[in-house]
Amino acid sequence: MGIFQAYLFEGPKKPFIERAVEGKPHAGKVLGVIAPHADDFTIFCGGTVAKLINEGYTGYFIRTSNDEKDSYDLSIPETILCNAADQRAAAKILGVRECFDLDYRNHRMDEVSPTEIRGRLIYLFRLLKIDTVISFDPCILYEENPDHYVTAKAVEAAAWMAGGRLDYPEHLAGGLKPHTVTERYYFARGPQLVNRVVDISTTIETKLDAVKANKTMVANMALHFKDSLAARNLRLPILGEDANSAINGYTEMVFRSEAAAVGRLYGLEYAEAFHYIGPSQRRGYLDAYIAEHAVPLK
Repeated sequence: MGIFQAYLFEGPKKPFIERAVEGKPHAGKVLGVIAPHADDFTIFCGGTVAKLINEGYTGYFIRTSNDEKDSYDLSIPETILCNAADQRAAAKILGVRECFDLDYRNHRMDEVSPTEIRGRLIYLFRLLKIDTVISFDPCILYEENPDHYVTAKAVEAAAWMAGGRLDYPEHLAGGLKPHTVTERYYFARGPQLVNRVVDISTTIETKLDAVKANKTMVANMALHFKDSLAARNLRLPILGEDANSAINGYTEMVFRSEAAAVGRLYGLEYAEAFHYIGPSQRRGYLDAYIAEHAVPLK
């Protein structure tokens, strides 16, 4: 996974600040978080996921890889099983209803057919009637992990094609209907055009609890970091003496600090940043024309 680098670039206008609201304004809407790794949806967007679910969304997580490479001292089979269990624990903390695993091999998704991944996502978008997706930015720059950019491209295409009547018509024969994804929140760990910042001050603790629930992955980060310090004859007391202490200390040192750093850029306590694409950005000109010229049917 590596340490997230918050390189944030504003577009022509300042980003819109999305704040927590009372009640359930999103009741009836469905959120799909799609990422290759179990920790992605907690680290990059956990506060936003918790916020949107608190506001009425039904949430699902679709993991595209099997996470076989991400542990400190486990075998590949042990790593797969532990990360799958951790993922479900993290999802429960965030309020996610169900997880779906596509189980492509970790760090090898660039050898998988893009149309296969896209087709599986289209099926799930239609089945679950997903209205809003959160995923890696398909315009991602300087991304070293192939799982990230392969997943991002598949999500972008599937979100559009899921609304097409003649794309995978066998789905329709099986009882599904075309379903267009109308909102997209894209995150990145490299340079990105940020146009929406979500205030996660009310959900930061939930986010961090979910990050720590991915204990196999976070222990891998923390213990390798401790090893790198020890090689320089250094240590950080915050990382403690055992794996659990390292997980807790690393989460505070890295992930709380990152959310605070993003927040400070926009006058917030804690925040997550996205490139957001909504219905108004894709069809705003059409909506304006309809409002001015449409007449009732006879």
